[in-house]
Amino acid sequence: MADPRPSSSLLEPAPPLTRKRKAAWASGAFADVFMANAFSYLAFPIYNVALKVDPAFLGWAMGVPRIWDALADVFVGNLSDNTRTRWGRRRPFIFFGALLSGLFFALMWMPPASAGVSLVGWYFLGMSILYYTAYAIFTVPWGALGLELSGDYHGRTNVQAWKNFFQAFGGIFLGAMWWLSLRLGANEVEGVRWVGLIFGVLIGLCGMLPALLVRESPASSAHRERIPFFRAVASTFRNRAFLCVIGFTVCTIFGVFVVNAFALYINIVYVFGGDKEAVSGLNFAMNAVFQVVGLGITPAVATVARRIGKRPALITGLVLVIVGFCASWWTYTPHAPYLQGLTLALISPGLACLWIIGPSMIADICDVDELETGLRREGMFSAAFAWSIKLSIAVTMILSGYMLNIAGYDAAREAGQLPGVVDRLRLLYMAVPSAMAALGILFVWLYPLTERRVREVQAVIATRKAQPLENTDPAPPSALA
Repeated sequence: MADPRPSSSLLEPAPPLTRKRKAAWASGAFADVFMANAFSYLAFPIYNVALKVDPAFLGWAMGVPRIWDALADVFVGNLSDNTRTRWGRRRPFIFFGALLSGLFFALMWMPPASAGVSLVGWYFLGMSILYYTAYAIFTVPWGALGLELSGDYHGRTNVQAWKNFFQAFGGIFLGAMWWLSLRLGANEVEGVRWVGLIFGVLIGLCGMLPALLVRESPASSAHRERIPFFRAVASTFRNRAFLCVIGFTVCTIFGVFVVNAFALYINIVYVFGGDKEAVSGLNFAMNAVFQVVGLGITPAVATVARRIGKRPALITGLVLVIVGFCASWWTYTPHAPYLQGLTLALISPGLACLWIIGPSMIADICDVDELETGLRREGMFSAAFAWSIKLSIAVTMILSGYMLNIAGYDAAREAGQLPGVVDRLRLLYMAVPSAMAALGILFVWLYPLTERRVREVQAVIATRKAQPLENTDPAPPSALA
């Protein structure tokens, strides 16, 4: 039987959590934001609008690799937890995962445009599978390293706020991808080759920074009981608090991403009447609004969570998401195209709350898990969290193509869509994310861990570590969640 005392916990000595150390880890978010979101910004404009790949096939080509990515996450997470090297558990994965991600990202946007539409679609599918395999190798250990940086209840929220800051800063340039594609070549298909190369290099270099600059805690690589894969998975998904985090995250992400591409089509068909050049400029500006608001709100999210609690702060954020999407019926209008910035300015703080507070809660859950198992399993929890997000995004990508068909959108008609198509696109864009965010609020309400409970768990862990092995008793049932 495993030693019930934590063999390596957040309470053991670790490198000081300075601003420099937090920034070094969070710099990986600059790469992660491109890895995770470039599909949403480029796939439909390039492979559907420009190369005419069927949206239903494109949905599968985007979704299947994310399903594979989600499955790979749990294997990478458990492998990372069980890895022992002179450089630590996480850093080797982060370094090589970033390098390969940058390479495959560049290749993904170099399709054989002269080939038939079918071959172009299959090329995209194959490159996507390779790319997301590399992405899993990077993102899970990088996320786990972030969970290990702080043992303080509010300090964990602060660490994730640093990550969100770098994500929002990098996200400003997401809107430039399609805009640059239209300007760096004779057309967007030629231009996107340069865009893929430029951002592929950025992904590789920025993704490797945490591996090069962040020294792991000596406890991270200490010898301990190895965790069998299936036991680790089962234990992770039995945790009630973790299931609540999965619930509100999946609901919100599903609602947002399943209609995310609709904004592009609403702007092309309805707001600008087929003027893709104008839409690309608007997307650039609106993405900047979304990300700048996220940058500005990040310190406030950490402060509000400290003052009123993580759960009330997150509920407030999800309410803003609902209000923002409901307002889209009036803000997406040809009479004032830039008014849609109001919708994005409301949604951005809500999603910032999700990305900052959700991972902070998972770090708290790792304490409860350590109390129960005597092991630190940030890798598996990070993997399971990433798995749930990626699987939900994969499903939304598959469904989004069909939803475009259900709405009646026909790429061959461009701006001349049949009557009723625009209204159906607008209605789905408003209603689906609002309903799913409301369901997410229910899961937040059910989340059981409070600051007081987490500090009690940490105190029990500290007491256990101070006791001789023979005097160590099982954790009291009331301490386990």
